[in-house]
Amino acid sequence: MNNNTRQILATFLILPFLTCGVLFSALTQAAPKMWQITDNDSTVTLYPTVHLLPEKMQWQTPELKRVINNAQEVWFEVIPDELDQQNMSTLLAKHGYQAGSLGDSLAPGLLKKLTAYLAVNNIALTQVQTMQPWLLALTIMNIELQRNGWSAENGVEAVLRPMTQNKTVKGLETASFQITLFSTMSDAQQAMFLESTLDDTQDGAELLRDIANAWSKGDLSQLDSLLIQETKTLYPQIYDLIFTQRNLKWVAIIEQELAKSGTDFFAVGAGHLVGSDSVVQLLRDKGYKVTAVD
Repeated sequence: MNNNTRQILATFLILPFLTCGVLFSALTQAAPKMWQITDNDSTVTLYPTVHLLPEKMQWQTPELKRVINNAQEVWFEVIPDELDQQNMSTLLAKHGYQAGSLGDSLAPGLLKKLTAYLAVNNIALTQVQTMQPWLLALTIMNIELQRNGWSAENGVEAVLRPMTQNKTVKGLETASFQITLFSTMSDAQQAMFLESTLDDTQDGAELLRDIANAWSKGDLSQLDSLLIQETKTLYPQIYDLIFTQRNLKWVAIIEQELAKSGTDFFAVGAGHLVGSDSVVQLLRDKGYKVTAVD
């Protein structure tokens, strides 16, 4: 799986299959690193998330539970309640389909590769021919995740949400906004996304496991390498769309919260908290003292 595919997979939350699928072989206890910014009357905690985790993995440390208990406001990329099936079906129907046929829009080599994959999985091309390539790519990811027994029920957001029932819960973005990011990819980018997804159905689990293992150990260098560097170098436009622009918007929201009094907890994808353009680094560049907390 190249980093472009993995990056998109690991970054978004909008559907159960728009997630970082994770398979652990040995780890049962994890302590991801989080960050805090504190001033005279406010505290902001930044917590990195992955969206699928194995059932037996323990990552809810006493420190995490204490921070959440003390938080007055909890922020997710998208409020999990927004991801109900009816809402998502409506959004996908609006943004995920096209008037033309995949058979007419895809290059012959890619169409041949797609047809072969569909045949193996007993899916007729006519069943998916009006999907936009980005949605078909994500559907294929969903097939592979389910084949490997992955579930979103144990993911960080799904576990955190019941712990925040008595909190003020807010979203940095909406599900509609995130889907729109996919639908506005160029035809060439969508075709690349689909082809790389088809090419990566065999080895995705190992690479995604590496991401989750690095997250679980708080290995920031490894996360930067796995989630950021290649995409930033080879696909700068997609990197800017998925990371730089969104991180800048989130930093502005965090600054607004710091200007108030109170305690806030932000749970966002791990890729947004590592690297030179991360939320953490952007805040440090602005002069905030951002302290890592194990």
